[in-house]
Amino acid sequence: MRQREARSSASRRWLGLALICTVVLGSDVAFAQMTSTAPGSTGDPVWQRTLHLSDGRTFVTEGGIAIDAAVAKPASLPQQTLPEASAKVVEKYLAATLKDEFALSDLKANSDGRTYAAPSGLLLNSTYVNFLRRVLPNRTLRFRMETELTPMVIMSEGKAVGVLMGVRK
Repeated sequence: MRQREARSSASRRWLGLALICTVVLGSDVAFAQMTSTAPGSTGDPVWQRTLHLSDGRTFVTEGGIAIDAAVAKPASLPQQTLPEASAKVVEKYLAATLKDEFALSDLKANSDGRTYAAPSGLLLNSTYVNFLRRVLPNRTLRFRMETELTPMVIMSEGKAVGVLMGVRK
């Protein structure tokens, strides 16, 4: 009985993650061509899409992270824009009250150099963490999260400036 309950719970979580990814990142042909930055890659994320939020902010994304373009400061904005429905889902996460919050200093580098571990055990892509460390003031950079299957909110100076997906174990 417990095995069936565990399988059912795991199936629901994977279905939820697939639904979140489809809604957040869009299901158009352009999404199929988006490539998230591999953990431990050198350099910054390669921005592939934009999102236009209702508050006037423009976010850039490459599939694993979406961040305010004013923070990311790309040389130029990507030509392709995700649909309004995707922006609304990101806005929902940015405004959510999430139970766990931790600082950049709470992250522990893993020996493989590819990931950092959050206090909850969630793994974060080191390329994203190093990028955030470079573009945001370390003393104000914080992360908020609910579960491993939902995007983590990136906070700077008390304001939500992006969302980030954890690395699957």
